[in-house]
Amino acid sequence: MRETWHPSSGPWEDDDLLHGTPRFVMVRAAPAVRQALALFSFLLAAVPAIGFLADIPLLHRPFPGEAGIPPLTLVALAALALAILMQRPFARSGPVERTLLLLAAMIGLGQLIWLSRGLPLDPEVTGISEAVGILALASALALRRRRPAWPAMVLAGAAGMICLTAFLGYAMGIGQLRGALSPFTMLILTPLVLGAQIAQARRPVWRTLFRDDKLARVLRMEMALAAIVPTALAIVIFRMDPNGPSAADAFYAQAMILFCCTGVLVAGRMRDRLDRERRALSRELQRASLIDPLTGLANRRGTLVMAGHAIHAARRGGRPVSMVICDLDHFKAVNDRLGHGVGDRVLETAARLMSARLRMSDVAGRWGGEEFLLVLPDTTLAGAEALAEILRHALAEELRIRPSGEIGKGPGGKPLTASFGCAVVETPRNDGFERALDTADQALYAAKRGGRNRVASATDMAIAGFR
Repeated sequence: MRETWHPSSGPWEDDDLLHGTPRFVMVRAAPAVRQALALFSFLLAAVPAIGFLADIPLLHRPFPGEAGIPPLTLVALAALALAILMQRPFARSGPVERTLLLLAAMIGLGQLIWLSRGLPLDPEVTGISEAVGILALASALALRRRRPAWPAMVLAGAAGMICLTAFLGYAMGIGQLRGALSPFTMLILTPLVLGAQIAQARRPVWRTLFRDDKLARVLRMEMALAAIVPTALAIVIFRMDPNGPSAADAFYAQAMILFCCTGVLVAGRMRDRLDRERRALSRELQRASLIDPLTGLANRRGTLVMAGHAIHAARRGGRPVSMVICDLDHFKAVNDRLGHGVGDRVLETAARLMSARLRMSDVAGRWGGEEFLLVLPDTTLAGAEALAEILRHALAEELRIRPSGEIGKGPGGKPLTASFGCAVVETPRNDGFERALDTADQALYAAKRGGRNRVASATDMAIAGFR
């Protein structure tokens, strides 16, 4: 039964090569999300800044009994937020961005040096946890374009763990940990840490998490559950302890959260690797289903798929499409006299010879045993006839079959001839491909009846009275 082509309203339905290909919509949106987080932190930092400038303690120490945000910490966090706002994808750090990161790092490093010397610590001066968090985050942002990616990710993760320690201290009522960060510092630093990690969204480690496909959506849900569920359980369980939660309980909860999130990320990477292997195998199988293994041309199904694309494109642009059917003359005699091995080499050589004379946009496929189908976009019937004549001469002059079974140029041997039938595809019609195929078949039959080794078309058939 003859296979036919039917147009569809959408993309070609049999072309599954793009199905399942991961899309990175969220990766492309990562810079905008990162800048939104940095802008939120910067605007939030403006509140205590106004409090310091206007001498309104409530704005920089809003929670009675809790530490306020120190001025140096506020300057460092504002500098980090501005540095993230100035980052551009695929661009190296500019001088202003490097200056801001250096300022924040110097504040954190200077305070650590101050504390390491055992000098008295003013309550309004950056604490050790804040200093370490600021220094780690500034270093992570400075290394964001470096390879490998893990130093920047580890440094940003260290700053995130400091934020988590402070959060657990406030949530579980552990006074020993509540001073790790002031509430304002924790609220400003946490979005910056998230922004620094999102800056690595293009890295292979995080790209699995930010893809826009089902596997990535499941992984994001698992990651959220791995972070939220252990945190909530730790807060509830340790608060119910009659003796009250301790710092060790908070560190245990941190370890569980880190273990769960890391396990989910590692498992996601392994699933992603398996999924890539599956997609690669699927593409190979898809390619094998569309390619003739002997000639390397498209097989019948592959020809239908590629012809469908070509006709859709021509229909949209209002451009002509022509078709040529080539049939090797007396090919059965070659198989009978010299064997099927020689016949296979003849088909392979003929396919290679014809492919070398086609454009990249042309479609060439093995349509049957010794039949080849050519679909030629942007080609009129006269152009198709001219190409068929070129191919006919090339086959006869460059492909000679000797009695020994050798195939090639030179004297001796019998030239391989072929007959060609040409037709125009009426692209506006839904059955244009099938009608053109019928016309080219009849033209090929006319060429065979006319003595073979010739080119025929609908015009020649009308002149000869075949139609």
